[in-house]
Order: sequence, then C-alpha cells, then structure tokens
Amino acid sequence: LFGMGGGDGFAFVIQTQGPDAMGTRGNENGFGGIENSVAIEFDTYLNKDIGDVNDMHVAVHTGGCRQRNSAHEQTLLSSYAHLRSTGRFIQDGAVHEARIEYTPGLDFNPDTQPNWSSSEYAQTFVKSDGMGTLRVFLDDMDEAVINMPISLKYALRLETGKAYVGFTASTGDMWQNHDILSWEFKEYVSDPEAACSLGILKRAQCLEEKRWPLFQGAALTGTPYFEPGANPWEPSFGSVCTTCP
Repeated sequence: LFGMGGGDGFAFVIQTQGPDAMGTRGNENGFGGIENSVAIEFDTYLNKDIGDVNDMHVAVHTGGCRQRNSAHEQTLLSSYAHLRSTGRFIQDGAVHEARIEYTPGLDFNPDTQPNWSSSEYAQTFVKSDGMGTLRVFLDDMDEAVINMPISLKYALRLETGKAYVGFTASTGDMWQNHDILSWEFKEYVSDPEAACSLGILKRAQCLEEKRWPLFQGAALTGTPYFEPGANPWEPSFGSVCTTCP
C-alpha cells in the first residue's frame, strides 16, 4: 500500500456471486454489498460512522448467507487494532507479507497464538458441527494477528461445495494505491484419495465430511455423512447438511 493518511484499504474475499463480483466503494473496501461472502480486510482509514476501531487494522466480516456483507461493525467477527504499535505500517509503501489460514477443527492454543478474539455477533457462526480455525498473519509468519473460531458452513452457502476467492479494494475522497504483487491459494486436503474411496457419495460431499473436526477431542466416525443429532452426532445416510441455519 502507498499513501500515508489515505484510504480506504483492500480485502481478501471468499464469495459465491461469481468472478466479477463487485461491492461498494469508499469505506466498504470493495466487498460491502457482496452477498454470501466472508472478507478479511486490511483497513487503512478511520471511518467512525461504521465503527472502525482505528485507521490501520485487520478485521474479518461476514453477513452470513442471509444478508449482504459490509465493513460496518455490525458484521464484524474479529479485529486486530495494534498494527501501528507493532510496527506494521501497511500504508508506508513498503512490501508486506500476509497469510490467511483456515483449518478444520478448533485449534485453541493461546500460549503460542495469543491474539484470540471474536465479537458477540461471531457466535452466530461458531457451531460444534463444521468448526474451524481462521488465522491471519501479517509480516510475522509465526504469530497471527487474528485467531478466531468459525464454522464456514454457517457463514457461507456453498451450493456446489465451492466458492470464488480474490481481492477487492476501494478509495473514497482520499487517494491510495493498493498493489497485490503476488499471491497463491492452497487448498487444505487431509487425504482426498482415501477420503473418497467410499464411492457412495459425490466427491465434494466426501471431502466435506473429511474436513469436519474433532469433537471434544475424539474423531467423528460413521458413514457416509453426518448431521447434528443426539449425543451429539448421528450418521445420516440419505441427506446432506444444510449450509445455512
């Protein structure tokens, strides 16, 4: 990023609207208004009217699968507001490195990853079924600036088990340049060939099952698919979990 004191920032967005999805300019960082999406924003301008924590922060937003996303505090899941005090001046024109990591299961490790945070609103998307851990790293690849639990199956409706990923950015009255110099996407796969040896489900469904986490430290078992039920899980042979509560 280049333009100290400028705005407004950029975001990495997971969404289902298509390769040309475009949100709102200015304080919405290009992702506000995109339905069925999760955005990790790198915000560089203080917009008090939407509840920004400061003028240089990282945050995670979603409207879930029932409303449009927004950079407003009402859709805030988690944020990190200490970029300036930790020397991460993302508007300084220098090259910065970021990594966004999502893994199945709740990997709660405050001793090695201390920056755990989530809003009250985030609890809407934290369920025992489909629980995962979202981490955002910036410049320091050993300690994340954001660690948070999230069940993506409740934040996104994935009709085909897939989504689009990419970047949005915006400016308003203030000028700023947002450059993504290089990036790569790596899909998490535990053991896709072994996971799909059952042959009784479509590949996408089978992979989804194998991405589900441990529950109370014990691996989920049963075939071919799980739904929330008693004790606390029951295998379901004829249906697929809905992706939106």
